Amino acid sequence: MGDSNNGSGSGSRSRSGASPTQAKYRIAAVAEMTGVPSATLRAWERRYGIPAPRRTSSAYRLYDESDIEAIRELVGLREEGMSAADAARVVRERVKAREAAQARTINESENPFEGLRRELLAAVRSFDYTALEQALSKVMFVGNVSTIFERVIAPAMVEVGDLWHAGEISVGQEHMATQLLEGAARDMLRMLEVSERARNVVLACFATEEHSLPVYGVAYRMVRWGFRPVMLGPRTPPSAIAAAVRSLDPALIGLSLTIPAPPADVREFVEHYVAAARGVPVVIGGRGAEEMRELIEESGAIVPGSGDLEAFRETVESVVGARNVR
Repeated sequence: MGDSNNGSGSGSRSRSGASPTQAKYRIAAVAEMTGVPSATLRAWERRYGIPAPRRTSSAYRLYDESDIEAIRELVGLREEGMSAADAARVVRERVKAREAAQARTINESENPFEGLRRELLAAVRSFDYTALEQALSKVMFVGNVSTIFERVIAPAMVEVGDLWHAGEISVGQEHMATQLLEGAARDMLRMLEVSERARNVVLACFATEEHSLPVYGVAYRMVRWGFRPVMLGPRTPPSAIAAAVRSLDPALIGLSLTIPAPPADVREFVEHYVAAARGVPVVIGGRGAEEMRELIEESGAIVPGSGDLEAFRETVESVVGARNVR
């Protein structure tokens, strides 16, 4: 009956979550604190895994505050008429939920981007416009513009799209999220300081693209690379590109094509974009462009090397530098 009995239940395993300084109560003290005899505590541990104390090097049980809380919950459920086995099952689930919540809290304190992304998505799921606005106001203070976009805004928008496609949120929720997230992206772009000597680049969405959010990730980088991005938004027709070229003398036309369109439509639009650009390089990026690289390049535009921003930068430097030489 001594406390050195290791037992055979799951509760006899040592826990990694409690340090020796946290696990400080011996079994006699726990029995006095909870009103549960030591023999019963050992029996519950052996049969149900509740409580789950640590063991010292000499095999004595040491309990922490979470063990005491679990014991008291089990006692309370027994007093309500629940069997010991059922009560232990409920308490195990509660302990598991508390440990998961604690792990999320630790993760979010070390990685504020993850916590903010979760907050944004929770507001979208509850269709809470005010909560989404408030969450976005917090986002502005956790890092530089590019980091905020890449770690919070863009991943949140991708997940919103996935939730909509899965039928877990309505089209109204998706539109609310798009409006506010793209608004936040525009606000962040305005925060960036652009050199007076910066050359214009025109950034827009392919004529078949509904959402302009992916373009902002490129726009932030373009500012860092010494350009002034001029945003034309979703579903930009070739005529808008022609007008921008006449008025702005851009160094580059950048178009986003994330969702593939019918090949015949892509070929026709690319040819019209290239004609409208009047010699200004037309670079088309995004997953849809990657899938139609050969067709796009045959039609006179350029697709960045691997679809990432660094490949896009190399492309920009290459085509703008070549144009400057001419």
